Order: sequence, then C-alpha cells, then structure tokens
Amino acid sequence: MSKKVAAAANAVAHNTYTKRELAGYLTGLAGQNIIYNIIATGLAFYFQSVIFIPAIACSLIFALARVWDAINDPMMGTIVDKTRTKWGKCKPYLMFIPGVVLITTILPFINGMYAEPNDLHAISLATEQTAFVEFAEYKDGAYEVYDFEDDNGVKTTYAVVSTTGSWGYLKDADGKFLKDKDGNNIPTPVVVYKVNGDEYTLVEDTSLAKTVVQDFQSERGFVKKTGGAAVGIIAWAAISYVLWGMTYTIGDIPLWGVTSLMTEDQNDRAKALTLARAVANVGIIGTLFTMIAPAFQGIFKAKGMDEAHSLRMAYITLAVVMTVFASILFQVAGLSVKERVSADNKKTYTIKENFKIMFGNKPFRQILISGILRSPIQLLGIVAMTLIMYYFFNNDPGAELMKGGSFNITLVLKILILVIGLFGGMIGFPLFVPKLIQKFEKSKLYNFFTLVGAIPFAFIFIFFKLAHGDILTWLGMVVMSVLFFMAGASMGSLNVLQSVMIADCVDYEEYNNGIRPDGVFFSGQSFITKLSAGIASLISGAVYAYVGFSDKNVALLNNALVDGHIFRSEFGSYAAAMFFLISIPPAIGMALAAIPTLKYALTDKEHTRILDELVERRKVNGEATEENN
Repeated sequence: MSKKVAAAANAVAHNTYTKRELAGYLTGLAGQNIIYNIIATGLAFYFQSVIFIPAIACSLIFALARVWDAINDPMMGTIVDKTRTKWGKCKPYLMFIPGVVLITTILPFINGMYAEPNDLHAISLATEQTAFVEFAEYKDGAYEVYDFEDDNGVKTTYAVVSTTGSWGYLKDADGKFLKDKDGNNIPTPVVVYKVNGDEYTLVEDTSLAKTVVQDFQSERGFVKKTGGAAVGIIAWAAISYVLWGMTYTIGDIPLWGVTSLMTEDQNDRAKALTLARAVANVGIIGTLFTMIAPAFQGIFKAKGMDEAHSLRMAYITLAVVMTVFASILFQVAGLSVKERVSADNKKTYTIKENFKIMFGNKPFRQILISGILRSPIQLLGIVAMTLIMYYFFNNDPGAELMKGGSFNITLVLKILILVIGLFGGMIGFPLFVPKLIQKFEKSKLYNFFTLVGAIPFAFIFIFFKLAHGDILTWLGMVVMSVLFFMAGASMGSLNVLQSVMIADCVDYEEYNNGIRPDGVFFSGQSFITKLSAGIASLISGAVYAYVGFSDKNVALLNNALVDGHIFRSEFGSYAAAMFFLISIPPAIGMALAAIPTLKYALTDKEHTRILDELVERRKVNGEATEENN
C-alpha cells in the first residue's frame, strides 16, 4: 500500500476499540487457544494410548467430525449473522459459551477404558498352543521364586525369564530407575509359559519368550471390551468429540468475527488481528498437555491404582485443571469486547443463501481456495511432537536429558536454538505485518510469503538428506533454526494476512450488497483450519503406512529403544518420513496456495475507498435514525 493510500485510510474519523478492550480480547483468545491445543494435540493420543480405543475407530471419529464441520461452521456463521441483541451479534456468544466449552472439553476424557488390564495375559502361538505372560516380583535385590497354581491346587515352581519391554525397567516410587549392584538398570521380570492340555511348560527359549512378550506388548496385555460396552465407549468418544467441536465453533466464529466489529479503522483492525495471531500461538502451551499429564500419575498410584487406570486419572485431572484455567481466560473476552461497528442487516439469509454469498464474493472465494491448498502446512503441528520425542529424545526425554548421570545441557541448548528459530519466526516476525501492510499491497505480501515461504520448507528435508540423517550437531541445529525461522515467519505472516483479508471481504460484501456476513466469512477461516488438519492427517497416515511406522511396528520400535537402540542412527526410514512430512508437502502446499490469489480481486486502494464510504454511510444512517427517534 502506498503512503498516500495509507493516509487516505485515516482521512475519515473512525470508531475504534480501547486498549482495555483489546487486552481483554487477547486474554480471551489465549484461553480459547489453550483449549484448542489440549484437544488438537492430546485427545488422539489419549484415545489410542491411554484408554485404548482402536485406531480405526479413532480415524473414523475424527474423519466424520471433519465432515460435520463442513456443515456446522457455515451454519453457525449464519446463526451469528442473524443474531440481534443490545450487545451486538458476536459478544453474546462470547459472554455465555466459555462455561459450556469447559464442560464439553472435559467430557471426552471421562470416558471408560476400551481395554482393561488383565492379570493373566494369553498369547496364541503358531503351534496352536497358548502362551501366558505373568509378572514376577523383585524384592531385596533378587527375583522372587515364582509358583504357578493350576485349577487343582497343584503348585509348580518355575524359574523366571527376564526380558525388557515397553514397560521399560523397574522404577521406584519417585520414577527413578532401580539399579543392580553393578549400576545397571533392572529389567522388569516376567514369566512366560505355555499350556498344552493340563501341562504347563516354562518357555526357556529366550528368543521365543521375547517374541511372546513383544506380542503381548503390542496388544498392551489388556482385555478388550466387547458388545454393548465397547459400542458405548466408542459412541461416547464420537459424540463427546463432535459436541466439543460444535460448542467450540460457537465461540470460535464470534471470537474472530468480532474483530471486524471492534473498529472501523483498517490499521487498527490489522493490529488487532496481528496481535491475535501472535497470542493464539501462546495457546501452544496446551500442546504440553500430553507430556505433563503423566506427572500426576503418582498421586493415583499411591492410592492403589494400577499403571493404566492411574495414567487415565492423571490425564483427566490435568484436563480439568488446564481447561478450568483456560475457560476463565476465555471468559474475559466476552466481558471486555465492545461492538463499535453497527451491522443491522435488514434481511436475514438461509444457510443455502449464505453459501451463495460466500462463493459469490470473489476475493473471499480466492482466499478460501488458497487456504485449502495450503493444508499440508498443518503437518508441522501434527508431526512435530512425534519428531521431537523420537529424533531428539529417543522416546525417553528423562533418560536423554540425564545421560551419563548428569544433566545434558548440550542437548537442551541445541533444541533451544531450534525452538527460538521456529517460534521467533512464527510469533515474532508477524508482529511487523501491520507495518508491512502500510507499505505494500496485502495481496502481494500474501503471494510473496506463499511462494518464498515454500523454499525454506523444501530445504528442511534437503538439508536432512545432505547431513545423512544426523542434524544434531551445532552446525546442523543452527542451519535448521534459520530454515525454521524463515518457514515460521512465512506461516505466521500468512495467518495474519488471511484474517485481515477476510475482514476486508466483509467490508466488500457490505459495500456491494448491504450486509456484513462477519460470522459466515470467519466461519470460513474456522473451516479452513479444520479441513486442513483433516487433509494433513490423511497425508501423514499415508506416509507412515508406506514406511511401516504403524501399529505393531511402533510397539517393536519402542521396545528396541528401551533395549538401548538409537532412533536417529538405526531407524533412518522413520526419521526420513517425519522430516519429509514437515518439509516437502508443506512446500508444495505453500507454492500452490499462491495460484488463486495471483490476480486478487480486491486491491488495497479499492478497499480504502470502500471503507471510507461505508464509514460515511453509517454516519448518515446514524444521524437519520436519531432524527426519526
């Protein structure tokens, strides 16, 4: 935008928000995004790895939810645009929805367990016999003698077959590894025996014993629910997740839509949306939910709960604590914001009519298509936690950070370099977008960040391959930090520009057709985010299936890492798949996203003219209303 255009934007006096209103809005946005990240990053893990819902059921639940979002988001946008209250059309939802979202966020976590721990774990052998795995006891530096009692009360003494497994090594009440006299970790002892009729035989073949144990581990040694109980748990998961999505949308669309009603000044609007995007990233602390929850497990173990049930209660406890805190923050937005732009549309529209409005608005249609093409960018969030846990921490942060008996400050500093690069770009750089908007055309900035942003994303995988899979050197981490900074800066700037340009499209629609579809248009932004996550999930699933990072193979990988294997050097195909996912598909998506907006239909000069005329119209209409009263 030229300086003359920027000056013209301020030629008419605009009604705008106060600092207090903006601070309250941003506080609420931070809380809402903490809630989003608890569900977005924690729920799939909780469903599959804590209460053991089958992976195929989880996939169907999340896929069907995305289909429903395609209907629910525009429907909610329509409802918002039809709302008429003394507070406005967005503020009422922000006042009353946080308490409802609090409840629906907790509901998915209080489900029952699809599989329960079983004291006697049976595994079918190829010989049509059944092998059993039972845990032995370890006391006073030695394994206890193990007695097996059959149905007739006859006891047989067996030796113990010691193996390691996904349960790792023995730990004390504080979670520290128990050591033998030589300072080695003590593996969890188990007994493996097979049954042939009434004959119980100890499996002394170590290879066979370990195979049985690995099969047991891949099934987690739990008894699965069947019949109505199984259906009930899956139904609870599906209904509670869809219900969360619906109530979250009821708050999300007004929360973003109100930005175009808080001010008539496009520079103030850009400032608010820029800060909103930055603060939304603060909500990333919700992603720590998965890693923090196990810290609460000891509370419930002390009460006599087993490993599985105590972990479930730990997740429920943290879900309640974090959601209550975040909901209180979310509530601040409803109490603080004020709608300063009057949007009293005389006519209301049906969902079908609103779809026509959305796709009839050319600049909005271009942004919508561009956002969908950019869907693979969501892979960065989906894959990041898995990549960090395996590549940098070998799936055991505690062991890696305390390697050699002392705190591994070198590893921490290397990862910190990477984190500073990513979040410096994603959060810090977008703060300059309002200044850039005053000097350059928004559509040109948008296309610049999509095309140029594709380059650092592509080079992430290229550098990984050039480094032969080992980037955990000082040079490697610095190079990666620079690439992540550039990629994050592009990604964060595009998020800001997308929101600002959608708000401009609302002005465009009001100017041409006399209506302000804030709710419907910002429901499009919500829909882009959710659809993008769904598409990204399909891409990651396909790539993981191709390289075999799925199901039993993951359990066997975890076992190998417990046994001392190194992920970075020994599981190259899995590591390459993860780096590929956060690099090549996002690069392709970024490049494609520029195509719909290369000839963007709403220039900044035209938008400035439209906005100034709308301000005059509102002023005239306001004076006429006062005269009539």
